[in-house]
Amino acid sequence: MQSDNLIFQLILNIGLLVLVANLLSKLKIIQNIIQQERRSFKSQVLLALMFGGIIILSTYTSIDIGSYNLNTRVIGAMTSGILGGPIVGLYASLIGAVYVYFFSEPQMFAMASAFSTVLFGLLGGGFYPYFQRGKWKYRDLFLLACFAEFCDMIALLRLASPFADALNTVLEIAVPMIVLNSIGILIFISSFNNVFIQQDIESSRQLQQASELTQKCLPLLRHGISKGDNMHELASAILRETDWMGVMITDRTDILEWQQEGIEYQPDLTSIPRVGKYAMQTGGLSTMYNVPRSSSWYEWMKEYSMAAAPFVIKGKSVGCLIVWMKKRWVFRKSELELLQHLVTLGSFQIAMAELEHQEIMRQQAELKALQFQVNPHFLFNALNTISCVCRENAGRARELLVILANYFRYNLAGGADMVPMEEEINHVKDYLELEKGRFEDKLTVTYDVPEQMDIMIPTLILQPVVENAVKYGINREGKRIVNISVRESEEGYTVEISDKGKGFPAEVVEKLEEGGTVGNSIGLSNVYKRMKSTYGEDCGIHITSSGDGSCVQLCFKKGR
Repeated sequence: MQSDNLIFQLILNIGLLVLVANLLSKLKIIQNIIQQERRSFKSQVLLALMFGGIIILSTYTSIDIGSYNLNTRVIGAMTSGILGGPIVGLYASLIGAVYVYFFSEPQMFAMASAFSTVLFGLLGGGFYPYFQRGKWKYRDLFLLACFAEFCDMIALLRLASPFADALNTVLEIAVPMIVLNSIGILIFISSFNNVFIQQDIESSRQLQQASELTQKCLPLLRHGISKGDNMHELASAILRETDWMGVMITDRTDILEWQQEGIEYQPDLTSIPRVGKYAMQTGGLSTMYNVPRSSSWYEWMKEYSMAAAPFVIKGKSVGCLIVWMKKRWVFRKSELELLQHLVTLGSFQIAMAELEHQEIMRQQAELKALQFQVNPHFLFNALNTISCVCRENAGRARELLVILANYFRYNLAGGADMVPMEEEINHVKDYLELEKGRFEDKLTVTYDVPEQMDIMIPTLILQPVVENAVKYGINREGKRIVNISVRESEEGYTVEISDKGKGFPAEVVEKLEEGGTVGNSIGLSNVYKRMKSTYGEDCGIHITSSGDGSCVQLCFKKGR
């Protein structure tokens, strides 16, 4: 009966420790410290004091059985090492060992109890990495606690005297302490496991919130940050998906959008708040809890705190996202991480928008270069040809002048990037008509073109190819023979431009496919690049060449 009563009291002591563990695990500061992978010295000292206090409580509430006091100090000592690491385990067990040595009864076991207390802390700390990696099971923890209590019994036998009394005491307490304390540490650790479970739940919630918010916000940044509907929608989406009370989006100098929710007070919005300027200046997250009385934000900041994160492109801040949240004792880490996550991804999106803009500008520059690439020799030859024709056939000369005017009007128009294929073919015909006026019967051109071609193609995409065929497509008789054919298929139209010259040198074809420039002309290389940018890597351009001539095939897909 006496034995049953002792076991019951020991169970009550374990229950007391579990209750304490549950209360401590609910404290935010304890949750944050336990979740930290790298703790500061201050955090380690705080944990050591907490677990040292638990060891003292376990010793203070021990059960006096005459020759020994049944206790649960192994639970606090081992848990300090398992949850806090070797340093915390050592400090906490030393605190407990000092109390045990000077205040525990009976004194004959004081040295042994103090020694085993330190051993418990070091043992838990030694297994800290194993438990932190999540590889442990409750069975492992139970066996480790049994081993620790077994070591405690050995210490009592080795360090206590007389030996006979120590042996009798060990025989009396060994079984209940080993079994119950081993079970107790499982329950005690489980109380703190809720911290990690809550952390996982919170992390999952944050990840889901960040993912949903990112999906809604990033498309609104595809054109960068500037005043307009996109910034209004962006601020609205952020307010809908978060608990923030206000959102401000700025560029380097101006406020682009500002929205608030459920707040009547309207601060001065003539300039960016100081926290935003500081964030853009430092290039990192910035927070502000209070402002001077002279600030226009003073009334506002009585109830709210600010956080700002800059949009950073190539190491330079291009704007800022500022949010307001209800004032608490400290900034919630999850709120700041969400803000930083959103701004980081937003910066990538803005950078991509800038790259796309630069790519469009580059393509337009290349198109302009092609449009303004008027060969002086071609213009001189055309005018010289027309002047000669004037003496013989004034009507033909007027016709060639009209063709030349149309040619340059189209060439220098600078209109849309895509034009109907009919217009592009007509432009090529104008060019070839001028060349026929120059070469006369030494230039033969044949067309196999349908009457209607319902497709849009890149402007000035055919002329460089035709010009190359006229220039180099000279057969053995000294004649230039050029054939242009257009074929329709389900996917689009295929244009073939062939000649009877010596063909393309292999190195020229290779250089074109690699995106290089051939000679001093950008015409053919420009054709390759523009076809790739319009129709993808499988750009729809193919060159076949031999000693009997060459053929350039361009495939234009419908719907582009």
